[in-house]
Amino acid sequence: MADVQKYFLEFHDAIKLSNIEENKILQEKRDILIGNLKEKLPEDFPSFSQFNQGSYAMNTGVNPKDSDFDIDVGIVFECLRSKFTPVGLKKKIRDALAYANRQVLIRRSCVTVQYIKSGEHCYHVDLAIYVKREEDSFFDLAKGKEFSEESEKYWELSDPKGLISKIQAGSTSCLEAKHTAQMRRCIRYLKLWRDHKLPSGKPVSIALTCAAQQWFSPKEDRLGKDDDLEAMLNWASQIHTFVSVTRNIPLPVQPYSNLLAELTENQLNGVCDRLVELKNALKEARAEDDPVEACKKLMKQFGKCFPVPEKSETAKVSIKAAVLPSGTSA
Repeated sequence: MADVQKYFLEFHDAIKLSNIEENKILQEKRDILIGNLKEKLPEDFPSFSQFNQGSYAMNTGVNPKDSDFDIDVGIVFECLRSKFTPVGLKKKIRDALAYANRQVLIRRSCVTVQYIKSGEHCYHVDLAIYVKREEDSFFDLAKGKEFSEESEKYWELSDPKGLISKIQAGSTSCLEAKHTAQMRRCIRYLKLWRDHKLPSGKPVSIALTCAAQQWFSPKEDRLGKDDDLEAMLNWASQIHTFVSVTRNIPLPVQPYSNLLAELTENQLNGVCDRLVELKNALKEARAEDDPVEACKKLMKQFGKCFPVPEKSETAKVSIKAAVLPSGTSA
């Protein structure tokens, strides 16, 4: 059985969102937008606080293939849902943020501020708009687009900070910090797999992250070292088993919604079919003696970022392993 852990880690280094300069720019864009809201919203408008959310807060981000870097921010207004309609509040946010180099869009679950440079999308900030609740400590999230049917415009009970805490803690099987680190790596691998194998009709990133929180189990080899291939195989199997029957990846906090609800039945079938292909490829890679051939199988699943070593590199390792230490008998 070929040892491919080294190549999984190289893959992770290539896809992990760790560009300090890009992160600095995103933080600056976020802070400018927060400043704009404070300046341009009316003086009698409810005050607000903000927090990072999404993959940025959960440390599961990957480098975007289209170079359109993003950050998710929660904006919590100090008022109750009775003060605004959900889309009405979003429109006020959009109008306050309108500016020449920005495209501000009201999306179903957020307000997106898209930055454009030389005619190309380069950064965007997604602002999820919340208000406080009188009944409990959760928030109400503004849902709906500007021209949606009235039935699609509503306040949705939400616990974004509870979700962040759950993901940061890892799955119930992640008992050590290194287990949670392996879980985050595998979330990133699965995001790249999704984008490579499911160009359309694919699960949103939060669905994959929640699938890890609920079903991921860390795996090690017989020497106690991380085994990302085995972890991915076990996790992909768990996801397929659950999704193929229930057609659901549940949000693990309020409102416990189905994170696959937007997918059609055909799209769900496609997800399940691709998961079977992933499981089979991982099993085949595990059975390979040659790391080159194993990595070729993995590259077909995860895309060209997955490294395939040169034959000469693996041959040197094989020769070294085959030479017995001096004084050792066969």
